[in-house]
Amino acid sequence: MSYYIGLPLVLLFALIEAAVLPLFRVSGLQPNLVLVLLVAWLMLRGPGEGFVFIALGGLIVGLVDGAPLGTALLAMAPMFVLHEARGSQLREGGFVLTIVFTLIMTVCYHFVYLAVYTLQGQNGSWIEAFTRIVLPTAFLNVVVLLPIYLLLSLSSQELRRATYA
Repeated sequence: MSYYIGLPLVLLFALIEAAVLPLFRVSGLQPNLVLVLLVAWLMLRGPGEGFVFIALGGLIVGLVDGAPLGTALLAMAPMFVLHEARGSQLREGGFVLTIVFTLIMTVCYHFVYLAVYTLQGQNGSWIEAFTRIVLPTAFLNVVVLLPIYLLLSLSSQELRRATYA
């Protein structure tokens, strides 16, 4: 059932991120809605559903964001590694862990984009990009994480209650 909700949600967030958020930028920056959604989904629902949506989200964002094709999928790949690195002894979810994971994934996501653009020959200072784009976007993503996490958390609890009833 969650695949029927997740697929349209990832598609909707990717379209909002590409078409609507550029109109409402804060200091020239916008949150990565799909990245935040996927991190919250992975932390709340686990890797079974999360890994499917990470690949799907990377493909969809790659098609709509205007970057070289495959960059978004490559940028979301560290999410697999970070999820496995966090260890099985930690429980699924936890809002503080989700915040930390969102910060780390935002940095990884933007560094992959910076690496791809550098490999294409576009010059720029990585330190300046880190201080002017990556860090503010990471904190913007954490702000956006709160409502997304709450909605997914509530829907996950409702789904669990409906499953056990």
